[in-house]
Amino acid sequence: MRVKAVLVSVALVAGALAVTVPTTPVEAAAPAGCRLASNGYVELCDQVGGVAGTRGSIGMLGDSVMLGSATGMSTPSLPTMLVSAGWGPIRLTASLGMATYWSTTSKRDVSAFHWIDRWKAAGFSPDVIAVNIGANEGCASVASCKARMDLLLDEIKVQYPKATVWWAKIVHTYLTTPSPPYMNTWNAALDAEAAARPNMVLWDWPSALATASPPISMDLGSIHPRTPAGYVTRSTMMAAHINRYRAYYAGPRVALPAASTPSLYFSPAPAATVYDTTTDLVRGAFAAEETREIDLSGAPGVAAGATALALTVTTRNTAATGFLTLYPCDTRPATSNVNDAPGRVRTAQVLTRVTAGQHVCVYSQSATDVSIGIQGSFVAAAADSLVPVTPTRVVDTRPTGRQHLVAIDLAAKGVPTTHVDAVAVNLTSVGGSAGGTLTAFPCDQTQPEVPNVTFAPNETMAGAAYVPISATKTLCVAVDTGDTNYTNVIIDVTGVFTSDAGLTFVPVTATRLLDTRSGIGGWYSRQAHLQVLDIPAAPAGASAVSGTVTMVRPLTTGFLTAYQCDTPVPVTSVANATAGNVAANTATVAVDTVGHAVCLYSWGNTDTLFDVVGWWIGAS
Repeated sequence: MRVKAVLVSVALVAGALAVTVPTTPVEAAAPAGCRLASNGYVELCDQVGGVAGTRGSIGMLGDSVMLGSATGMSTPSLPTMLVSAGWGPIRLTASLGMATYWSTTSKRDVSAFHWIDRWKAAGFSPDVIAVNIGANEGCASVASCKARMDLLLDEIKVQYPKATVWWAKIVHTYLTTPSPPYMNTWNAALDAEAAARPNMVLWDWPSALATASPPISMDLGSIHPRTPAGYVTRSTMMAAHINRYRAYYAGPRVALPAASTPSLYFSPAPAATVYDTTTDLVRGAFAAEETREIDLSGAPGVAAGATALALTVTTRNTAATGFLTLYPCDTRPATSNVNDAPGRVRTAQVLTRVTAGQHVCVYSQSATDVSIGIQGSFVAAAADSLVPVTPTRVVDTRPTGRQHLVAIDLAAKGVPTTHVDAVAVNLTSVGGSAGGTLTAFPCDQTQPEVPNVTFAPNETMAGAAYVPISATKTLCVAVDTGDTNYTNVIIDVTGVFTSDAGLTFVPVTATRLLDTRSGIGGWYSRQAHLQVLDIPAAPAGASAVSGTVTMVRPLTTGFLTAYQCDTPVPVTSVANATAGNVAANTATVAVDTVGHAVCLYSWGNTDTLFDVVGWWIGAS
């Protein structure tokens, strides 16, 4: 049976709804899960279906615009498209005049707030909630529109704290050009909400409508498509956008690279600069797309016979957004170690093999200055080995106050110190600042010239390091900024290097095991807020892995946490990036005992990369 789609023009006039209903006849029966109004038109659909899908479950809440995308209203419907893409179970709830919240009992069917409660009571638990609401609100300012949104968003947070909220901006033009203030006010309020809520994804429907192919013929207010075919085009665009913002596993995994050398011990070294383009009088700064071979043999802190190094690499004066890759002058791997950008100084730990003559090659995508510092050498002769520890937060100055020099008694913080010579740490700058550096060093030595973290004004940024500790088992971190307000600092210890039995390092050719942009590693689409991705990252017999973790253009300022998959998510971070930027950091983390996997947890919606550089096995 053919059912006439509801093509209703809804406009706000003096705070009241004016609904224009087409005069063409409709049939008596409504689509399954839908209800007819007294005039014979569909006024409400609450459709439930589908089985558990690879992408997760999804619920849709909407007004008359969403109603036209329901099953039976246009073919193929939005639910049909989403089920075909791997979503399920699925529920679409849409009605004429739906708004974020109505307090009166008689309007519960058009109150999205109360439908969230109904879903919960019915046992429906969506991973994603897609919202198409706004044309029926009547708020006059950004603040009042945001208050209306908060009612719904806060209820979603209570009922479904891990759900991603996808929300479409509105088109509501009346007959005027440019668009009326209400449309712009509502959409500005959505922008404000999305900037403050890491679980929120916005769809720019006004821009999508303007570029739709085929074009969509709209009603006089540009609110509704005029035809079922227009709804199909809109649903196709909606589904494509929704599909991008939650990762799903479809395989395959990436095969692990072969071991490059026998396992190696670690010999920590005092931080020192071993190469700097500003003192390379012959070659100077890197040109774009340049690969440079650098001789590190005999440099301070580089041990004789070392076949791999732990380095601190910094870029500055960068001409364009790009990245660096360090490798042992064989075939350049399709991986990255440092992501740089104009106007920013970027620093990251890099673990890399070197040639037999202790040369390393550096490829730079962009023109930039580069400096390299030493953290230590990986050697065959007996030295230190790694003992991973449960990530331990030894400093957080947010409750205690900022300071220039942070001194840490490691034993007092619960970190093992017996026969320990160095620690693996993650350092993070947090909160408002003038920009600057964090430098970790043993408290009985002079602060070195090589910082471990560089951060721009008001930027949260993380950096990993292997750092020697003092004879009295203390670690110091210097905070240097453009003013005396400094910045807040978080310091997490993830392992210790000891002369006792521990783990030795097996370097490998750097290999990309995860890239959500392209599906490398079997995970497709962006990693959602609070979502966990697992990555088999080491072979049987390995207890820990080291690799580069990269956040690519998160929607809001956020972070990634790397941790052992069969343990709870720790209160630590490994990579931090501000909205729209790219940031990389090295993680050294234990793997689980079954799949030898590392897990990545995200605070925010981001594309995520993981490049393995080696793993850690029991010392022979």
